[in-house]
Amino acid sequence: MMRAAVLHATGGPDSFSIEQRPVPAVEPGSVLLRVLACGVSAKDVVERNGTYRREMSFPIVLGAEMCGEIVEVGPGVRSVSRGDIVCTKAFASCGICGYCRTGRETTCLERRHVRGGYAEYALVAEDACVEAPADISPEMACTLGPGAGVALNAVRDTAKVALGETVLVTGASGGVGIAAVQISRAAGASVIALTRNSAKAAELIAAGASNVITIPENGVFSPRVRDLTYGLGVDVVIDTVGSAVFREAFDCLALHGRMALVGQLNGDEVSINLARIFFKRAELLGVGSVSRKQLSDAIELAVAGVVRPPIARVLPLEQIAEAHRLVEAAGAFGRIVIKP
Repeated sequence: MMRAAVLHATGGPDSFSIEQRPVPAVEPGSVLLRVLACGVSAKDVVERNGTYRREMSFPIVLGAEMCGEIVEVGPGVRSVSRGDIVCTKAFASCGICGYCRTGRETTCLERRHVRGGYAEYALVAEDACVEAPADISPEMACTLGPGAGVALNAVRDTAKVALGETVLVTGASGGVGIAAVQISRAAGASVIALTRNSAKAAELIAAGASNVITIPENGVFSPRVRDLTYGLGVDVVIDTVGSAVFREAFDCLALHGRMALVGQLNGDEVSINLARIFFKRAELLGVGSVSRKQLSDAIELAVAGVVRPPIARVLPLEQIAEAHRLVEAAGAFGRIVIKP
């Protein structure tokens, strides 16, 4: 048996129940992890509160950002072995479809959610596991897939940020946002970081931002971005927030600007006059999770010190409700991590 934080229905942070559950039985193509650390992400929050419902059935154990030790391997597993320390990506892909074979595995039509990190053990598909080096702590390693890996996808592979460009990162103090700031800076871009909390400005500057903008109460921040860019706007927006800032973030784009859409924190929709898109020659780009290659590259960037995911709090499994409250309030700088 194992301890797990179980969700029986969508609801608030107190909806979790700490229970004893059977350890998952290993299956073909999967591995059993002893969970060493699990990040609590915005995706976990929108799954818990009911905004995101894909492949959700109850009872369920959430938690995709895992670092764990492989204690058992299923039939057919070849890329990892018992005793390996691995971190996970958010989805497992089939590996053989047209999308997977052309480097687009995040679009795999047979992709499956990775969940189960809010427990002492988790069953994870081999495809979702990438070996983590010993000199990276489990607390850092668990954040690299859905955090730094997604940021690398957004900055390098989707928006294709180039030397000398200016990048606006929304939700800059979140797990994807901080890494996007760091990677954009490493790519030679000037970075404007957007946050709701002015107390995080110093940390964002230390992470590589040239300027930090605190969203005012009226939600209007595009004039300040225009001021910082001599009226031109930014070349790229890395948006980790979604509809709440979409209109203002789009207004920040320069001519021929690219907007990489990474996150959506609520169920609201947006509307826009399509003429605004083609008159600006803008590109709206969807960012699809993280591939094995991107996760491997994110690990290398972490080893090199380019990506330095800050850890705000490390909490025991019994404090999963507090962890969700902290993430939902966006009051902490860096990832909230659970150690089952």
